[in-house]
Amino acid sequence: MRVLLTGASGLLGRAILAGLRGRRDIELTGTAFSRARTPVIKADLTDPAEVGALFAAAKPDFVIHAAAERRPDIVDRNPSQARALNVAATETVARACAKSGAFLLYISTDYVFDGSNPPYFPDSPVNPLNEYGRLKLEGEARVAAMAAAKAAILRLPILYGPVERLDESAVTELASLLKKGQACRVDNWARRYPLHVDDVAAAIEKIIDATASRSGGPTAGGRGAVHQSGLPIYLLSGPVAYTKYEMLAIMAKILGMDASFAAPDAAPSKGAPRPKDCRMDTTLIEALGYKPRVDFESGIADALAPFFKG
Repeated sequence: MRVLLTGASGLLGRAILAGLRGRRDIELTGTAFSRARTPVIKADLTDPAEVGALFAAAKPDFVIHAAAERRPDIVDRNPSQARALNVAATETVARACAKSGAFLLYISTDYVFDGSNPPYFPDSPVNPLNEYGRLKLEGEARVAAMAAAKAAILRLPILYGPVERLDESAVTELASLLKKGQACRVDNWARRYPLHVDDVAAAIEKIIDATASRSGGPTAGGRGAVHQSGLPIYLLSGPVAYTKYEMLAIMAKILGMDASFAAPDAAPSKGAPRPKDCRMDTTLIEALGYKPRVDFESGIADALAPFFKG
């Protein structure tokens, strides 16, 4: 199977790349833009001609579209740029998939929900609170319109894992506060379900294998397995909920550092609005044989170790 991965230089993309690279039954092409380096090739997904050339060269059977502007506050500051990548480029990729017959797996977010009535299922009402969520939801709609017969959506929570910079993940970014040690208030309002990128990569492998065996559709249990759009929608959440304040406390304990400078903030965080609790039901992906393998404490310890040596 020839697999094309967009966003291969990102936190999630690197994990997917590593997971699939060792498989002899997969011929993998990874693309990125600003951080492209061998073996990842550079591709501008906002240029339809370049996307067309990419598909002609890679001839993918399966496309994982992970490229996106995922930071809500950056989306608010640069809405046109975010729309170009999160919506227009998604439509271009979906159109190329429809033309070539490739299956498209679109990576979306739990921010399509407003967090007021968990748990969420594939058919639960969507009501994004911020522009990032709205753009990703619009991306879902473009995928459904262009490639509904051969496509699926994977909605993800907040992610963490081996980062190149602490601010590459909203989870590991919290550790920067430990380095500064300055008095601050940390969100203790929103419940989040952090998931290690290696677990997401493993889940995506399950979807690829199910698709290859012609059982990629949601054939096993689970409420709302097929959304009203006609697309199968897979949901992933980390197994345990934490606030950012609780995550910071765990990091401090693991690193043997004092976090008493941080006070819990019971009010919603400033900036782009975030949902309070987007716990998602994972029945559908579990029916494919997926089980989370990385617990938060060990996963975050490994992720932070390079930044807190000695």
